[in-house]
Amino acid sequence: AGLFILGMPILLVIGHWVVWVSVIVDFRLSNISITVIEGINVFGLLALPLFILTGDLINGAGIARRLTNFAYSLLGWMRGGLGMAALGACGMFAAISGSNAATTATIGSIMHKEMKAGNYGESFSAATMAAGGVVGIIIPPSILLVVYGFLLHLPVGDLFMAGLIPGAMMIIGMQIVCFFTAWRNGWGILNSFHVGDTVRQAGQAYLGFVAIGIVLFGIYGGVFSPTESAAMTAVFGLLAGVLVTRELRIGALPRILLASGRITGMIVPLVAVSIVMQQLLSI
Repeated sequence: AGLFILGMPILLVIGHWVVWVSVIVDFRLSNISITVIEGINVFGLLALPLFILTGDLINGAGIARRLTNFAYSLLGWMRGGLGMAALGACGMFAAISGSNAATTATIGSIMHKEMKAGNYGESFSAATMAAGGVVGIIIPPSILLVVYGFLLHLPVGDLFMAGLIPGAMMIIGMQIVCFFTAWRNGWGILNSFHVGDTVRQAGQAYLGFVAIGIVLFGIYGGVFSPTESAAMTAVFGLLAGVLVTRELRIGALPRILLASGRITGMIVPLVAVSIVMQQLLSI
């Protein structure tokens, strides 16, 4: 707790605890390296980097922007509709990426400046993006639920099912708050609702719906395991971006892979030392 308060990175906080508790209980320090390597050498944990990569590919392919445009065409006629659309887009993107950071960064980069241009308060716009990103670890496929299930030996598919309805309720609840806050402050520029435009935007966003379908129906239909579903969605995002939308350039793939690798490189070491921590607590 002291190291955490002083601002030391979480990995080093847990790492220090693991080393010193091993010394105190007279446990071999070589066990740390063995457990770290063997603990993450598990097929199910492959879902984590694959879902992270999927989110980056979907963003690079322009699918996230199309989902956002569809949400705005559906809700833009209401007071606070732009903020509500941003929250809805967060929910849809979370159902593909499984990451709160990726959801906030992707949808926020698209919608934050739009909300400011729509006369929303700047702090409210930022808070809306931050709050919407929280569902990235609730709505399946959640990277956190993959890690949680792996560490506690729980079925990841069941955890995904458990997060679906609460995640949807969180989005609806935040949209209600957004509506009343915008209505009270007179924020937002109202657009007319046109069925044709909404249908057209839905047609342009069909790739996002397909990606969500691969994840949800693949897992719950018993077609894929969560890891296989992550691999299928990553391949789909790559092919859709290169061959269909043509917004994903082959030359950009090294940058995307590096960005995904950096996120994975922050999470997996935490999982590894947490496994040793669990072992020592049991002992």
